[in-house]
Amino acid sequence: MHSRAGPIAPGFALVLVLAACGSQVSIPVPSPIPTIPGRATPEASSEAASFRADEVRILGELEALQEIADANGGIRAAGTPGYEASVDRLAGQLVDIGLDVDTPEFSFIGFRELPGSVLEVGEDAFHGPDELHALIYSGSGDVSGPVVLLAGSGCDPDDFTGIPEGAIVLTTGGGCFRRDQALNAQDAGAAAFLVGYPGRGPGELYRPTLIEPGAVEIPVVSVTDEAVRALRAADGAEAYLRVETEQPPSTLRNVVAQAGSGPRVVMLGAHLDSVLDGPGINDNGSGVAALLEVARGVVETGVPAGWAVRIGLWGAEEFGSIGSRAYVATLEDDVVAYLNLDMTGSPNGATLIYDEASAAPGSERITAAYEAWFAQMGEPSDPVDIGGSSDHFAFIQAEIPTGGLFAGAGETGSAAQPAASGTAGEPPDPCYHLACDGIENVDLARVALFADATLGVTYRLMDPD
Repeated sequence: MHSRAGPIAPGFALVLVLAACGSQVSIPVPSPIPTIPGRATPEASSEAASFRADEVRILGELEALQEIADANGGIRAAGTPGYEASVDRLAGQLVDIGLDVDTPEFSFIGFRELPGSVLEVGEDAFHGPDELHALIYSGSGDVSGPVVLLAGSGCDPDDFTGIPEGAIVLTTGGGCFRRDQALNAQDAGAAAFLVGYPGRGPGELYRPTLIEPGAVEIPVVSVTDEAVRALRAADGAEAYLRVETEQPPSTLRNVVAQAGSGPRVVMLGAHLDSVLDGPGINDNGSGVAALLEVARGVVETGVPAGWAVRIGLWGAEEFGSIGSRAYVATLEDDVVAYLNLDMTGSPNGATLIYDEASAAPGSERITAAYEAWFAQMGEPSDPVDIGGSSDHFAFIQAEIPTGGLFAGAGETGSAAQPAASGTAGEPPDPCYHLACDGIENVDLARVALFADATLGVTYRLMDPD
């Protein structure tokens, strides 16, 4: 999941309770049972309801993705050999399960931060990659200028009123896309824009995306708590920053698989790429592994006449949902709903159901179907509005009804971590966007639960009654 302003900070929305719909292969309502751990088994009065996601298989898929990362510098990021190996692995798996598979290409602008990044503040120096990260699509720069600490977040252009030309500007605030803050800084004449993460040390920095290659020409970097303290002490004094980045053009592949051949399509998706700084096993190997289980359930159950179930595994989500946007731009058939799984196994996670204010009409039906499924399984859930910060956003823009599940990211607080689940005061995923997002960072039971729920909701959506 790509972040808006560092960690995702989802807000709650009201859930609209409407009658859920399913397919000719109906999914009966399961009886209430205990919450995870000790995941429930749905009533097996139909073929589809009898399918149950297998945690052993899920673990095997996550181990395979971890092995790919280990063999490719610890990452599976878009534009790297680790991503290409992930595409080959998942395309092969979906063929073996029994789906028709394609790997359509799309144009992609990559990103690399070259060695040698440094921030000098007085006698202190902070070095990349551990103490300093160029944000994705940051410009290069070798600049000196007075340090300016923003009183506001930088989300409003007026926050930059009065800053001197050529300043090195620091914010520790969020509330909008980092791209918006960076463009405001650039328009105000800043020489560089720094994003501070109080409380985070070396190796713990986030690297959000600025979304649009070439739009931000000044260097934009995230810095540690220690650097924030040094910059605050140097307010008004000169600092020096050197960052060199590259944005090479290339071609990437999505993975698109389908069961059934009807004209009406329920589509499910998850991003396949990791961040540039870790293996991405919860974010988002967990969503990918869940969809493989859904694919097995669909093949085992069969697809009703007149319908198709399609799965998309997207590239470059962490760069700004590029793969899914490229796919939707070519979409010609009738996708009646899109369900997104991004971060389904956060180790201190919750069951969060997409309920977004910006979603297309009809999305409330998907929200209600998920809500009903979990309620009748005895599972607590909460609505969440993540502001389109994943691959469903492209489908929202195409006015396709969307929904999905999320287990929480790196933010603490009631919005990201409801009191009904997880340990209060601790982040849902302490390894969000970090190198420690490995095989030990996944709650397998929740991944399986989300897979079962998504299979059930998929069939409810295909029910004409």
